[in-house]
Amino acid sequence: MKTFEEVIRGKVPSLVVFIHAGQQDAVEIKYNMQELQKKYGDKVNIMRVDGSYDHRLAHQYDLRTYPTYILLKEGQELMRESGDKSVAELSELIERAF
Repeated sequence: MKTFEEVIRGKVPSLVVFIHAGQQDAVEIKYNMQELQKKYGDKVNIMRVDGSYDHRLAHQYDLRTYPTYILLKEGQELMRESGDKSVAELSELIERAF
């Protein structure tokens, strides 16, 4: 299994959503991520990271708000958005990476 760093440094774009434990909309975020995974399959890596548990990544990406969505490709941040996002909004952001 690849590490987080190996995945985000790959040629396949990675959408990472940083959540916080106990977040009220965590179920909806999980559903949206599943829908995106179905839609894009192996064309996009979809990952959820709990910033309340992974302090290193939360600090590395200077998270100030949850949820925060970061789109990465070959280790470079292409986009960052915070707040509630629909599947359609997230799809639009992903499409920009192609």
